[in-house]
Amino acid sequence: MRTARPRPGHLSQLGARRQRAARSHAPAAPGAARRLGGRRLLLARVVAAALALLGAWLPATAAHAAGTVAIADRSPKEDGGRWKLKMTINYGGTPHLAHIPMLFSFTPTMHYERALTDQSPEKPVLNKIPLQNQQSINESMDVGFSDGSGKVFSKTKFDFVLRRDRGFEAGEYDLVIKRASDGVQVGQKQKITLQGENEIIDRRAIVFTGEKKKKDASADKADKADAEKSGEPASDEAQDEPASDAAEADAPSDDAMPDEAPPPVSPKQGGCGCRLGPDEAATPLALPLVALGAAAALARRRRARRG
Repeated sequence: MRTARPRPGHLSQLGARRQRAARSHAPAAPGAARRLGGRRLLLARVVAAALALLGAWLPATAAHAAGTVAIADRSPKEDGGRWKLKMTINYGGTPHLAHIPMLFSFTPTMHYERALTDQSPEKPVLNKIPLQNQQSINESMDVGFSDGSGKVFSKTKFDFVLRRDRGFEAGEYDLVIKRASDGVQVGQKQKITLQGENEIIDRRAIVFTGEKKKKDASADKADKADAEKSGEPASDEAQDEPASDAAEADAPSDDAMPDEAPPPVSPKQGGCGCRLGPDEAATPLALPLVALGAAAALARRRRARRG
């Protein structure tokens, strides 16, 4: 009988396949693991950078889609306490309403101060004072995008008037326009300069003057001579001195003034403290006399009865 024997070529191929499978399932070397971890970290960094660029690009595209704003003159001059800004607003598309409520925010960044200094006491000088963390002046306005027939357009011309009684002064401001409905900014932030003259501030140092100047003796003599010629008193000081002397002469001295005695004070009465009239005051003195007479008459009657 013949026995079956495995073919040597088939066994060799099977062993080679097993060795390859073992190698594929074997753990990677330390160097290969490090290279794989570095690639994953680099990939994560690239993804994070792409997400950051995407987040920065989305607001810019949204602001661009909100429209544009163009100002004819960014440095208007003051006219009667007012400044006029002539704008051209592009909504970026046809708005859904004929009038869109918008919020105009003006943030002061530079104040133009007119001041008098020691170096320039007569003519005021202009000082530009930078401002930080200032509160914005907000004005709400309805911007119309339609004509008289009611047709709505994507672009309109709008005039905005700034007044001093609303808190505006000559200086520099940052203007930001937003839609009141959703707060989306319309156009880019713009810098405007309001030209004008603010109130003058006195910044000169305070100087206190010294003593009064004394008149010369020659000037006093000349004044007296002129007064004698004209028949008028020389000066107010000359009038004051004789008057004071006359007042002193008319005033009586302490020796000539009589000594005035103080008015008499009635003695304090006892009893209830009540005062009696002149008729009532004599009554207490008459009562003992009446009682004495009555006692004498009574004694006489008793003697007459006994006798």
